[in-house]
Amino acid sequence: MFIDLTFTTRAKAALAGSAALALFAIAGSASAATLVQYDFTGNVGNEAVEPASFTADNIDAVDFSRGSGLNPTTNGGAFSANNFGVYASNPDDYFTFGLSTAAGYTATVEQLVFSARSSNTGPRDLAVLASVDGADFQQIATFTQTNANVASRVLDFTPLTGVSSLVFRIVTTSNVAANGGTLANTGTFRVQNYTGAPASPFSINGDVSLAATPAVPEPATWAMMITGFGLVGGAMRRRSARIAYSV
Repeated sequence: MFIDLTFTTRAKAALAGSAALALFAIAGSASAATLVQYDFTGNVGNEAVEPASFTADNIDAVDFSRGSGLNPTTNGGAFSANNFGVYASNPDDYFTFGLSTAAGYTATVEQLVFSARSSNTGPRDLAVLASVDGADFQQIATFTQTNANVASRVLDFTPLTGVSSLVFRIVTTSNVAANGGTLANTGTFRVQNYTGAPASPFSINGDVSLAATPAVPEPATWAMMITGFGLVGGAMRRRSARIAYSV
């Protein structure tokens, strides 16, 4: 009786590929969450920055702050400014905030929850811009403020995923004031805690996920891979060899 142990090129390639695939696995978990919150309770309104009051695990927050073109103003329980101009020609007129991720994680943001108010001569037409991983800012959402009313906002937008950072800006997009007149440099705009139900601090909502990483094989997997590599190596040394045993 003869046992044919010839290894074809196709068989060797298949075995080598199977062993290599066993080296890696994708690990990850994600759950919808509040990633960052800013609590403006007790603010005078003209604070230079507002640190985050909450950050999810594996997330660091960017302080809530103003661009250099704005002037801080007092408005209780808020973060406030005036001297807003149209962002296209006044690129230093903005509120900014955001987050960065810990090494090995990614963050996806899809919602901002907050309340806001413009004075009668403050900005009516506003937009949210986003920079993902340091890229240029792009518009992701718009909203309007009218008649000096507080408006509660739940802004949903196409999810944005960053491997290092997600930074946002709130900017003005027209010279129209909240009362329908012309935007004035003394007109104010402010953000504050969400006043809807249930009330909450200003929130950045989305997911934080473990990035794809190599998995450590189990001992049994190591043994199987070593055996497979040994078979492949031996077969390559004995190309097309036949070993016959007589009975």
